[in-house]
Amino acid sequence: MKKLRIGQISPLNLPVPPQKYGGTERIIYFLCQDLTEKGHEVFLFGTGNSKVDCHLLPITKKGLWEEIKPKEYAPYHAFQMAFIAQKSKELKLDILHDHLGPWALTLYGQTEIPIIHTLHVPFKNKDRIWAYKNLNSKLVSISFAQRKPAKDLNYVANIYNGININSFSFNPKPKNYFCWVGELSPRKGIYEVIEIAKTTKINLVLAGRIPSPRQKKDYFFFKKHIEKKLNKNNIKYVGEVNEKKLKNVYKNAIAFLYPLQWEEPFGLTVIESMACGTPVIAFKRGSMEEVIKNKKTGFVIPPFKKKVANYKEFIEAIKKVKKISRKDCREWVEERFSKARMVSDYEKLYYKVLERQ
Repeated sequence: MKKLRIGQISPLNLPVPPQKYGGTERIIYFLCQDLTEKGHEVFLFGTGNSKVDCHLLPITKKGLWEEIKPKEYAPYHAFQMAFIAQKSKELKLDILHDHLGPWALTLYGQTEIPIIHTLHVPFKNKDRIWAYKNLNSKLVSISFAQRKPAKDLNYVANIYNGININSFSFNPKPKNYFCWVGELSPRKGIYEVIEIAKTTKINLVLAGRIPSPRQKKDYFFFKKHIEKKLNKNNIKYVGEVNEKKLKNVYKNAIAFLYPLQWEEPFGLTVIESMACGTPVIAFKRGSMEEVIKNKKTGFVIPPFKKKVANYKEFIEAIKKVKKISRKDCREWVEERFSKARMVSDYEKLYYKVLERQ
């Protein structure tokens, strides 16, 4: 089959790959690198400080989250779409792959190049659903759970995220602590995991990004409810660590505790943990039933019992988690969540979409 000319549309918040936090940008990086290795011509529309082996078409010098200003991002995304509309014609692209979100819908009518949209966040607003439906957009979900708020849209595939499994060391013998990884915001269950650790008196290591002051609601939550609880007694916060240190956090933990408070569309941290052999205990929210094999690679716990947070069953799972085979966790990720499988799935989808044009 002929090699393709593929445009990858990245959010402008962070470079590709991200230096620390940034799940979406890491997925884009894998696609850019591996599709290029397969012989395709890949063009990344992203930040100027991205480091990829494909063609980079910079929109901004740095990620918007890296700048002290700006407070308003809309003009940057508007410019990005205008730039893409012009350049995609000049470059004779075969297909555009959007990872940004509804802003890419402004390309409709400006280009005849087919666009697929990977949904990296849950559906929150009815206006987004309305727009995707009326434009009959070609959508890729990253879990079947993600589709629940809008089941009748034009989903062309469900493609689970993948990771470079070989970069995660398997560890059959953990140390005496549990871990939690993510942004220290309410939806990720940071408050709940600290309360669980205080109740059970387990050692808990926290790793992740503190919300920016620009994220006002999350930042004030952190300052009021979380900051004063860090690095006291059995709670240790190691910061927003680099990739090497994060992998050590995962592999040396007895289990990753994830009492999440939102409908997680996928959860890269979950598969990263299991790749190290570390099982995951999570509330049954979003994709967790698809990503974790219950009682085999961890436990998926109902989040509520009689409308009250179900800490009891979560804590019972903590007591039983050492019975989970760490080898089974690793093999589960190898079978289902490799970046090679993910990239192959997208490559097949590109050809499928183009055949139907």
